[in-house]
Amino acid sequence: MRILFLGKFVRTHDEEYIAQGFENIGHTVIRMNQSAYWKDIDDAIVAHSPDILLFCKWETPPEFKTALEAHRRKGLKTVCWVFDLYFGYVREYQIPIKSFFKADYVFTTDGGHQKEFEKHGINHQLVRQGIRTEECFIQPGDPRGVVFVGTDSGVNNYRVEMIGSVKQYIKDLRWIGRGNDQEMRGTDLNELYGNTKIVLGDSFYSPHYWSNRVVETLGRGGFLIHPEVEGLKEEYPHIVTYRRGDWNHLKNLVVYYMNNEAERLELVRKNHEWVKNNYTIEKKCAELIAKL
Repeated sequence: MRILFLGKFVRTHDEEYIAQGFENIGHTVIRMNQSAYWKDIDDAIVAHSPDILLFCKWETPPEFKTALEAHRRKGLKTVCWVFDLYFGYVREYQIPIKSFFKADYVFTTDGGHQKEFEKHGINHQLVRQGIRTEECFIQPGDPRGVVFVGTDSGVNNYRVEMIGSVKQYIKDLRWIGRGNDQEMRGTDLNELYGNTKIVLGDSFYSPHYWSNRVVETLGRGGFLIHPEVEGLKEEYPHIVTYRRGDWNHLKNLVVYYMNNEAERLELVRKNHEWVKNNYTIEKKCAELIAKL
């Protein structure tokens, strides 16, 4: 399949790893910056005759709508693949006004709002996040302490309470990326998790939705303890979860796995293998193609 991909490709963790995922399973990817002039995109469609126009949050320029519709009538499929949560979150108001939700196919990682997507006339399907295969490995280290990786956006106060509760009994606790989500990426995370006993997880609560930190942590060998979310245990059967907001339950799990190394390492191995076998970006790209 020939894919014209509108995105950002300078950094691997933007859209580049997705483009590589499609290429690794045999598809042709033509990369274009999502800010490209609409006439250049039009010329690329004519020159390359792609089967699909793929994008994440690309807003169709008004001047391009007529030409794009002509390409769609000739068989070009527009495909949006986004990883952020919209329903129930501060960006929900964007759903009826963002043009990328009007694509022929809209794939998201939100598994809990199918009926709401349908009410908006969105042809939505669920495809979860995938980890870059080259970064899906366990880095041996000297594990100690607890870490949380993520920003302090001000929208989600749950993580502030969670970290505050754990700090009361675990002094060796680090918050990585609190003010900068680019602080640690790529194989630096593998090294971090190899030298950490417990990784605290958090995602803005929404049924059947969780952030990519789940796959990124487990796939890199991190021992993740995550608040319960409907559907999470069904998709990640070996993940350790606690009752959301039950800090005593979280404390008991942290203390237990800090002191039971053999069990901790066995779960690290099982979760890593599960991600490697089911949640690489190549597998998710193949799933998306199969659903078109």
